Amino acid sequence: MSYYILQKGYELCGFKGLPFGLRRPDPSKCDFFNEEQYRVVYALDGKHDIDEDSLSEKQKKLLENMKEAGIAIPSDGNERLEPWQEYKVHPAMFKSSVQWSITGRCNYNCRHCFMSAPDYKGEDLTLEQSEHILDELAHCGIRMVSITGGEPFVNPNFYGILDKMKEKDICLSTLYSNGKLVNEELINELEKRNMRPVFHMSFDGVGWHDWLRGKEGAEAAVINAFKLLQRRGFQTSSSMVLHKHNIGTLRESINLLSSLGLVHLKMNVAAPTGRWKNETEHFISQDDANHAILDYIPQYVADGMPMSVQFCGILEFDRLKRRITIPYKKFTGVAEAEKSWACGSVKNTMYISPTGRILPCMTMGGTAMDPFFDSCLEKPLSEILSDSYYRDTCLIKMGECIEHNEECRGCKYRLSCGGGCRSCACGETGTDYRAIDPDPCHFFKSGWYEKALGVIEKYKDSFPDTDKTEDIKNINN
Repeated sequence: MSYYILQKGYELCGFKGLPFGLRRPDPSKCDFFNEEQYRVVYALDGKHDIDEDSLSEKQKKLLENMKEAGIAIPSDGNERLEPWQEYKVHPAMFKSSVQWSITGRCNYNCRHCFMSAPDYKGEDLTLEQSEHILDELAHCGIRMVSITGGEPFVNPNFYGILDKMKEKDICLSTLYSNGKLVNEELINELEKRNMRPVFHMSFDGVGWHDWLRGKEGAEAAVINAFKLLQRRGFQTSSSMVLHKHNIGTLRESINLLSSLGLVHLKMNVAAPTGRWKNETEHFISQDDANHAILDYIPQYVADGMPMSVQFCGILEFDRLKRRITIPYKKFTGVAEAEKSWACGSVKNTMYISPTGRILPCMTMGGTAMDPFFDSCLEKPLSEILSDSYYRDTCLIKMGECIEHNEECRGCKYRLSCGGGCRSCACGETGTDYRAIDPDPCHFFKSGWYEKALGVIEKYKDSFPDTDKTEDIKNINN
């Protein structure tokens, strides 16, 4: 007789359209199987006798792989799964994680805020309403949440929300903050709840952070927050919004952030939306940014590629994976790419606005697209994920976007670009979800793609011999 049981941390589960799932200890990760394979996976409960001789070759290979990986543990037939590990089907499509704005309010006065958080007039949801949202997430099998705002720590129910998350076995993945309210007390409260999220805090260039954030002392505050988190062993990352004044600070800013222990930095050109659309004298174009980035890359390499950086849409240097990619090249470039989801992130994740509205991503909040989507305070999340405009947007294929736009149909880059980002294609006022995102379109047609390929070819073997163990440890915290 052969009995096996799942390693602690793994959970049998299913979702609408994907009934045969195994959730990993990282609750945002779920492996899915066909019915034949799942007969083996389902039997890893300590009570089913698995006749290994009668298994098909595919089943034998799967069991062997799971044994080698330590997922299937030999058992004496008397052990049983924990109740939460037992098979359950969730009444909605699979979502790996959620980004949730628990407030629209902010303690800063950022010039570029696309949410216009400094002018936000709404009220935070009550703790009861927040708990209702968490109940909806748990019911739909969503167990990984990132919290953002506005500035999340200004919500008086912040710790109450964390306690409700813990009660419902929902993990806190990332906290997005400006850093002003990050202190020892906050870290102690997180550790008291056994929560160690990634902290993502924006940094907008040495000498220019205060100016963009509209708050004297903002730069010193976020640097001190990074130092505190580095001392306490928390992983940190950042975003940098590029404009006319900070574009010349790339080397100094990246070296500073690297010294503070950051793992990754993402850059974007400040978009003319929200409050920033009135700051035209400070604009730079994507071309301006690309020129500055390409001028800086030799210095970045000479400095030892101090941290992983996504340089807008043109290039991303990933130290952990030791590779350079082109973010605007979202698809493989072959005909099969048309069957890919128009946005893989939208397919697998979702955003909850400060009012409880379910949106494809954060940047659609407050735009002309916002009213198209339902609130999970007014309609069950399982229904929103099963039959709604939101659900339909999640399932749009890249090929549908290409076919929708005459300019895309004959473009030689269409199978690499795919029409670009769906949110950027809509912008602030557009409502055509299948429209063209102008930035990647310009990128490919203006020769930047070929320039980026040249950079990859030049530097692909230039990665420093980094301590990968430490990087992996940081990423898994």
